Amino acid sequence: MNKISLIDEDSILMDRITDFLMEKEKYIVISKNSDVASFFKRPPFIVNIIITNLLPNYLEKINPYKSLKKEFPLARILVLTHQEFASKAYEAMKMGADAFCLKSDSLEDLEKGLDNIVEFGNYVSNSVLPFMVKSFRAKSNFHGEDILSAKEKQIVKLVCQGQSYKMIANDSDLSIDGVRYYLQRIYRKLEINSKAELIAIAMF
Repeated sequence: MNKISLIDEDSILMDRITDFLMEKEKYIVISKNSDVASFFKRPPFIVNIIITNLLPNYLEKINPYKSLKKEFPLARILVLTHQEFASKAYEAMKMGADAFCLKSDSLEDLEKGLDNIVEFGNYVSNSVLPFMVKSFRAKSNFHGEDILSAKEKQIVKLVCQGQSYKMIANDSDLSIDGVRYYLQRIYRKLEINSKAELIAIAMF
């Protein structure tokens, strides 16, 4: 039987998942915690799958899976999050998550994800796939030949260094509006919408 730990501040959702999986002979929920700190206060002896809403934050250089993987190197991590965070699927899996589902997916979809993790080691739900494809395309575009001009590449580098619009403007001989204009052009070329996505593509 596969032992599952849940880490999510949504106690109602954790109870729904627990009740649903109780009816299955192949899975058992052995712990439920609202955050990683409480999880590590009384960690389980053995866990096969960790279901969590933890997401990476490239701007603050936070990898939420590092401590989990260090303590439980054989455990698989399934990220379960809201639709607005689906764009982080590619980054989450690159940083160590093994699967990615949305909270709007049905519990049957979640079970399918768990089955795939057990059999194949990874899973992405159908509702997440469009966001994954978009991330792959953006990464491919970024590394494509001459898609960004020299000035745009300079701005990407400065953004990745954490510089403000004002600092970027000074370093690139542009006005602040000019920096905004160039960033919008970069976003359009890469088919992304934010500075966080740009940093994830450029640095990871």
